[in-house]
Amino acid sequence: MVSIGLALVPCAMVSYILKEREQQLKHMQLISGMSLFGYWAANLLADTLKAYVPIGVILLFCYLMNVWYEGVWLLFVLYPLAVVPFSYVTSFLFSSDTVAQICTLFVHFLAGGIMSLVVFTLELLP
Repeated sequence: MVSIGLALVPCAMVSYILKEREQQLKHMQLISGMSLFGYWAANLLADTLKAYVPIGVILLFCYLMNVWYEGVWLLFVLYPLAVVPFSYVTSFLFSSDTVAQICTLFVHFLAGGIMSLVVFTLELLP
């Protein structure tokens, strides 16, 4: 269930990246004197920190409800470090933010929601 909720994190990221590209905000900032490295570093850092907010809430609720699996905290901590660059790379495949949101949500829902159910089902088989 958590993976289905976490599928919304890259969906929001891709939408913002494409809206920013359509409005050419990067171009305006570069003309104003911002360095290209500073632009990408600030965006990556901000998106990574925003992705850690739901992770922190998930880990807090896992602790409070005493639902703890060995090593799962490491996966949650590493998730934003993997999904943010992946979202940036996949954003170049789209030109519309609506299509990007739908496709990104579908891919992450399929990978996180459906594949975890497949693994759980296969573990039940002898």
